[in-house]
Amino acid sequence: FDDNFKKMSSIDQEKNDFKLKSGTIDQMFAPECFNIIFRYLPSNKDLYSCILVNRYWANCAIPILWESPFKTNNKSKQFPKVIQIYLTFIPIEKKFHNDSLINKPLYDYPSFLKELHFDRFFNSAIANNCSETLIHGLFKMLSTYPVKLRQLDLSRLYLSFHNPMIYEVLQNLEYSSTFSYVILLKNLEHSSMFSRLSHLNCAYHWYVEKTQIFNALANICHNIRNLKATVWSENEGAALANLIRSQRCLKKFSIINSNHFVSLPVQSLKSQIESLDSLTFKNMNQNINLRNSKLVSTTLQLNNEDIFSLIQSTKIIELKFKNCEGLNLLPTISNFTNLTSLEYTYGSYDIHDNQTPIEILSNLVKMNGKTLENIIFDWHYHGFLECTQLIKNVAESTINLKYLKTPLYTLEQLALILQTQNQLKKLEIRPTIF
Repeated sequence: FDDNFKKMSSIDQEKNDFKLKSGTIDQMFAPECFNIIFRYLPSNKDLYSCILVNRYWANCAIPILWESPFKTNNKSKQFPKVIQIYLTFIPIEKKFHNDSLINKPLYDYPSFLKELHFDRFFNSAIANNCSETLIHGLFKMLSTYPVKLRQLDLSRLYLSFHNPMIYEVLQNLEYSSTFSYVILLKNLEHSSMFSRLSHLNCAYHWYVEKTQIFNALANICHNIRNLKATVWSENEGAALANLIRSQRCLKKFSIINSNHFVSLPVQSLKSQIESLDSLTFKNMNQNINLRNSKLVSTTLQLNNEDIFSLIQSTKIIELKFKNCEGLNLLPTISNFTNLTSLEYTYGSYDIHDNQTPIEILSNLVKMNGKTLENIIFDWHYHGFLECTQLIKNVAESTINLKYLKTPLYTLEQLALILQTQNQLKKLEIRPTIF
């Protein structure tokens, strides 16, 4: 007992000495260290707990929380409290009926903004009965702070009109169907907050073209690294191509639910051959069961010139086709010299793929077998699909395959994979017949 007591006393003394010499843990670590640590926390709930520890921790956690105040998994959620706090930073003479919002909060919350989901910002402002002038005032207020957005999400602008609650407010306030478009465009053209965008999601169908949005962004944004877009007209295609060419180092490009006007943007990727490493085609199909209200019936349409432009992008390591039809009609897609990941997915257990592009996929595997490390094939075909040649190409052409996911129809196909793939670390198969 005495020995244990002495040890405990010694530990207590060491703790006291530590406190005297080094002060508190807050003084030991700079805010930059806490910033790194807090970003590893799994959820905002943990950050809110950190705020309650002390003022020092709060000073480190609050800027992280307010980088993306409109972010949520609930697509139709509004954020009236965020808007109410932002309104306190607008000069009082511009608030009109919001005179009660006078006292400013302890922190300059607008200066922390890094990610803007425009539909949620706009809908939340409408839910607060903000006038057009006041919404412009919110944007102007943001532009007066050192706000430099890294992410702009325009993918759900349709919610402004398809959400029943918001639609009712819009009707009562006599907003036109292009109101949010005008708000966005005016502020794109006159605000420096968009100049450092690195992520842009502009994959949506709207009542008006996105041509002016693409052209405005092309003039002020030159550091976009991840771009997602939808095009449905010749003007949109040309403007998106202009935006692509204006970037210094585009790395990831996704074209979503677009028609044949995608050709110009795809061809413009030649301007990014030294940087582009990921290419995704998504939701280009005519299957009504795969489409929701915001998707339009279409197929993937690329010509020889488009394909030639793609294979010139020698840095591409990731190629994905998600819920796309029309691949069987494409010109032969040949070698991507550094391709490490290939993905083709379509449908679900109750939505079947009747146009699985076995020949195209077989050719891609054969031509890129030396570099491929990850292959994902996840189609859902009703009945038996003859894909032996594809499985044979996977087995014989790939030499560094680490991960494979694929449907299999015979035990012979399974045996072929197991006998040849010595480097395989993970295998996921969907036994279709066996």
